[in-house]
Amino acid sequence: MVSHRLNLSYQTQVLTMQKNSKKAATIFATTAVLIASMHVSTQSVQAKSKVKTETTQVSYIKDQDKKNWVQAKVIIDAPPNIVWDTVHDERKKDPDLAYSKILAQKDNHAVLEQKFQLLPIFGTSVCKMSNDEIPGKRIDYKLLHSDRFKAMEGSWVLNPVDNGKKTELVLSTHIDLGFPAPESMMNNATGKKLQRRLGNVKTMAERVQSQVAASEQIQ
Repeated sequence: MVSHRLNLSYQTQVLTMQKNSKKAATIFATTAVLIASMHVSTQSVQAKSKVKTETTQVSYIKDQDKKNWVQAKVIIDAPPNIVWDTVHDERKKDPDLAYSKILAQKDNHAVLEQKFQLLPIFGTSVCKMSNDEIPGKRIDYKLLHSDRFKAMEGSWVLNPVDNGKKTELVLSTHIDLGFPAPESMMNNATGKKLQRRLGNVKTMAERVQSQVAASEQIQ
């Protein structure tokens, strides 16, 4: 009888270990596919805009709350007022954004509902976001609720350079997927995405600045 109970106990432990192993393997596989997809998509975009991203500096920061932040910065040959308008245009044209609508707004604070699409594994995600602006200087956003993400926050900061003739644009972000993911791979994928977005803003803003300069010469 004792031997029979021991055998049953041993078999139960084995089954539990197998279930835990399968669960861990599933999480790891999901994470690997997600990161690989992000890595491939950002690589393909970077290859198309290699010149734009060569001047972008990317850094990885862990704050006092042990949150991982990715920060990218670039110098744009356009004044802050042009870059400010361009940042708003770029955010509206983000291919990952299916729609964005205002739920509440007062002065420079807004609560937005945004639906993100083309997300590896997730597919889509509807997020309720807080958006605060200091006109011409910075935009801060933070996740209030999501059906997918655990946390998402960041900022766009504009610093005048060369007596306001140029602009240093700094984009910072922190993302928590809600499940374990390799830190280095997440940083790498996020960094490349930030490079792409800053490259877009740089190209758009400098094109506008060239048009403004050309019109001033004609006058």
